[in-house]
Amino acid sequence: MITVKLFGMTKALAENQSSLILALGKNQSVKNVVELVNKRYPKIGELIYKKKILVSVNQEIAHEDTKVQEGDEIALVPPFAGGAIGTSARPGVRGVGG
Repeated sequence: MITVKLFGMTKALAENQSSLILALGKNQSVKNVVELVNKRYPKIGELIYKKKILVSVNQEIAHEDTKVQEGDEIALVPPFAGGAIGTSARPGVRGVGG
């Protein structure tokens, strides 16, 4: 069994669950995890296939061939934005904290 953590829109699409418990055999990959998620929650699967949601394994963005095993931390990561504090894309405009 593995636990897949959900955040933001993935949590909402999974009936407000913060995680999913999935039965996964040995020698499996992220591709297998995505297939299981897609069977239970096709809307989440669609977002993953369209690259609107990323899959992370042990806090690293993963590819479909990344191996997973029991005990790994797997998360479905929604889009996010960020940048360095005090920077701005526009000259003369200071960011928060800068």
